[in-house]
Amino acid sequence: MNTTLLKHTPLLCEQQELQQITGDTLRPGGIALTRRAMEFCNLPARSTILDVGCGYGQTMALLASQFGLAPTGLDPSSSMLWKAASLCPDMPLLLAEADAIPVQNDFFDAIISECVLSLTGNMQASLQEMWRVLAPGGKLVLTDIYVRKATPLPDAHPAEIRSCLHGAVPLETLEIYLKSAGFTIHLFEDHTAMLRQLAGQIIFSYGSLAAFWQLFLGADKAAFTCSSLATAKPGYCLLIAAKE
Repeated sequence: MNTTLLKHTPLLCEQQELQQITGDTLRPGGIALTRRAMEFCNLPARSTILDVGCGYGQTMALLASQFGLAPTGLDPSSSMLWKAASLCPDMPLLLAEADAIPVQNDFFDAIISECVLSLTGNMQASLQEMWRVLAPGGKLVLTDIYVRKATPLPDAHPAEIRSCLHGAVPLETLEIYLKSAGFTIHLFEDHTAMLRQLAGQIIFSYGSLAAFWQLFLGADKAAFTCSSLATAKPGYCLLIAAKE
């Protein structure tokens, strides 16, 4: 995968056509899984937590106001960080990629990354970097799309739009990556219903999934993408692991 090209490709989550449906959380299910994860982790007040791919800062604001945590945000998009800064003016923000976190070893008590890992272009390097900056015993919270069957998407597709659907891997592969990075998995929950709900909202707004993809790809590539995704059978999950 050409990660240089990938990092300069427009993100689907930054397009207003999707944001009109998801709001500023930019992911299936909004903050529901964020709450579920924090209840499971039960982190002490003022625990430091890194939000990898913080986007517009919605999760950071929630973690601070409702769970008493001390968030730091990281995102490669300066425009997203600018908006996050207005929502979370007193919280540290880092302009960086997930595979090059500018923080010392063993720094954070927890890390959260919501529908972001599959966007990084290098899951293994990103997970290794998260392990490095996480303190021993610290928790890693991931929500992301996975596929039940790996299937190729159009080669030209990444030049036009990038979404987590196109970087998704089978659950078995994600588990291998996590264990190779040094993590122990504590919780896995399937929340594919949230992905189906988002698909339903897209269909309600645009008439069909193909019509939605045509906004970015044109008719032929949109049809191919829909066919490929039907074969891949994408799902959505919450996964919590620890550095032990």
